[in-house]
Amino acid sequence: MGFRSEWGAQFPTPNSTTLDALPGYIALYAAYFREGNFHLPMMKFTAKVSTKYGLHISQINALGLPRLKHFEFICKANHIDPTFEMFNVFYFVSYTSGFYPFNPRTSGVSPCSTNPPKSPHDWKQKFFYIRYFVEQDWYKVLTRKATPISQLEERALAGAGMSMLWVPKNPRGIHVYGYQGKGCWCHG
Repeated sequence: MGFRSEWGAQFPTPNSTTLDALPGYIALYAAYFREGNFHLPMMKFTAKVSTKYGLHISQINALGLPRLKHFEFICKANHIDPTFEMFNVFYFVSYTSGFYPFNPRTSGVSPCSTNPPKSPHDWKQKFFYIRYFVEQDWYKVLTRKATPISQLEERALAGAGMSMLWVPKNPRGIHVYGYQGKGCWCHG
């Protein structure tokens, strides 16, 4: 499937299950990639929806990803930035046979898709393992030197773009300091 080496893709041995993944690996289904246009690294919208529903990607059934990716595609094709809230207008999550599908809402909502795909035959038996995080660059950087949790200074928060007082207030993204309702432009 053309995975980069850092994902460490491995095929299962005969009689293996998705639960037999080695530490640091997860199981993904081939149908995600074939029918669901899924790829690694995971797109932000896919991650946002799975996080908002409280699901790990491996818990979504094979028909869930095509619906999710189709929704993302029609939004982007219409110059709309897709959000979880918008997706949730058209779909809801349920639990069926150990997995979570995204089902279309039928009450009071016009559909945004037609001709749903048919469930691929034996999709649960066609899986492989990928290295989840241990060998990824971001993991190595974040664990190179552990830092203590402490109260962060305002200037550190502003530098990281996390300040509640310094926020972008104009189209160029130049930060404005808004202390006690007063604002001033940050030049730099």
